[in-house]
Amino acid sequence: MSFVFDSKSTNYVSVKALFFILFSPVSLEFAIFATLLSELSMRRYIITLVFSLWLAHLFGDNPIQDTSLFSEKVCFPVMEAPVCFRSTIDGKDFLVFIEYSDSLNIKGHYMTLEESMTDTLPFRLEARDHNAVLYYNGGQETFHPHVVFMDSLHVEGYTLSDVLDSTSFWFEKHQTTAFHDYGNSRYRETQFAVEKISDIPYAHAKGFWSEMPQEVPAIDKISQIGNAIIALPMDLHLDVFRPKDDTLQKRPMIMFIQGGAFYFGSKDDKAPTRWCQHFASQGYVTVSIDYRIGFIPTKAGIGRAAYRAVQDAHAAMRFLVAHQDEFGIDTSMMFVGGTSSGAVTALNLAFMTNEMRPEYTHKGFLRSELGAVDTCGNAIKTQFRIRGVVDMWGALPDTAMMRSRNTSILAIHGDADKVMPYDYGYPFAVATPLNTLIVDKMYGASCIVDRAIKLGYQARLVTFSGLKHALHLTPKTKELNDNFFIIQDIMSDFFYDIIMPEGIEIVEEGSSYSLNAQPIATSWQVEGGVILNETKNHVEVQWIKNAPKRSITASAMLPYGVGIKTTKTFN
Repeated sequence: MSFVFDSKSTNYVSVKALFFILFSPVSLEFAIFATLLSELSMRRYIITLVFSLWLAHLFGDNPIQDTSLFSEKVCFPVMEAPVCFRSTIDGKDFLVFIEYSDSLNIKGHYMTLEESMTDTLPFRLEARDHNAVLYYNGGQETFHPHVVFMDSLHVEGYTLSDVLDSTSFWFEKHQTTAFHDYGNSRYRETQFAVEKISDIPYAHAKGFWSEMPQEVPAIDKISQIGNAIIALPMDLHLDVFRPKDDTLQKRPMIMFIQGGAFYFGSKDDKAPTRWCQHFASQGYVTVSIDYRIGFIPTKAGIGRAAYRAVQDAHAAMRFLVAHQDEFGIDTSMMFVGGTSSGAVTALNLAFMTNEMRPEYTHKGFLRSELGAVDTCGNAIKTQFRIRGVVDMWGALPDTAMMRSRNTSILAIHGDADKVMPYDYGYPFAVATPLNTLIVDKMYGASCIVDRAIKLGYQARLVTFSGLKHALHLTPKTKELNDNFFIIQDIMSDFFYDIIMPEGIEIVEEGSSYSLNAQPIATSWQVEGGVILNETKNHVEVQWIKNAPKRSITASAMLPYGVGIKTTKTFN
């Protein structure tokens, strides 16, 4: 910290100054004070400014009652500089800055607080026997003070000199809160090791099976159809990933739903597991779920499988909301994302209501009643809001279900996809015309984003030109490719833009400043000025007119643990 001033500034009145510091090396452990007398004119008034200095090692904070101690020979302590003091003399406020001191001299500047921006004026104080001599703007003044009361933070008294008979003073060391930089890279870069809690049961329902790893041979996948005739009770499980040793109590949550055509797949698949690990390391709570899969290849069979997946995703979300304290979830900021059929499930979770249930989910000929979308799997009755959906090469049966729910959408799709339509068409186009007999047309990413924008949603379409389905995997080996990490970064920006408020800046109102946000904590720092008063999101600043540079910096901790730092510079 340093004070730099232009002592040649002419924008100030003629000044006659008076300073004193008195110190007894035998009787005291600290410096006493100094006073400054500023004469505005012969017909106006005289202001005496007192500056109080003391050492760090005191006998205590008790007032000094024996003022005879101040009749000792003047001697200055060597103090740590720079330091600032605030004083009120005859109803007028001042700041005094000490920039250098030794046993015989003190140097610095002072300024009035009559306006929000004023010049500083230089002074030098010299110890001479029982008096102090002040040098200012080519003049000098000799004086002797009397101290009435003093402790470690305050001094009160009066001065006697040839200029006037008596002038009272009060002085206090000006203390400001140390600046704390809250700026961080949470949700942008890896911050934490990750703790995984595996196989947590979240629902119990009738189904065919809940997982079939991608590595299962094709012939075994086909033969599994025989198990898709009679639904049996089964437990459904999820994995929770969370940042280890995180001090934040509640965090945004992302639930990932793997794809697999509602027939195969597992919460332990590579893509959802890697994404859960990655985003948990950045500060999120992440979740990967198993859900009921399997069907007989008919329109009703495939449609009912898709509906069961939505029921299970809904049950998982209700379970997580009910256990928010256990897992450290902030339920005001929950996201869901999925690939392929997992994206279909994520979209339906965000937008489907019981009124939108397809007809084939109700009881009919050789069909059992599947039940409501929001009551199956567990008895938990909680409400939730999905803040954002990541649709990776998924689709919706009807974009009309996107009504008034203002949920942000990120849609990622290859425009050469022949499994799920990029715009509007039949899924499984590779099996035309057979596909038209077992599936209905669906609305792909381009249609979903168009509808979202018309409704005023925050929506973004990312098109991978010329790429097909499951573009995050190498076609032959099914290993994660470069697109996986590109998509990971795109998702990271999407989530962060929702969590982080837009356009945070320092707002100026006269000599007061605040952030246009609702911070949990804020720290302030100024250059070329002094903070006079400070609250959580507000400061009052006294600016130094002849300072070479003036700026104010705010660093804040925002909701969800986001730390920011911003600076406003003045000419």
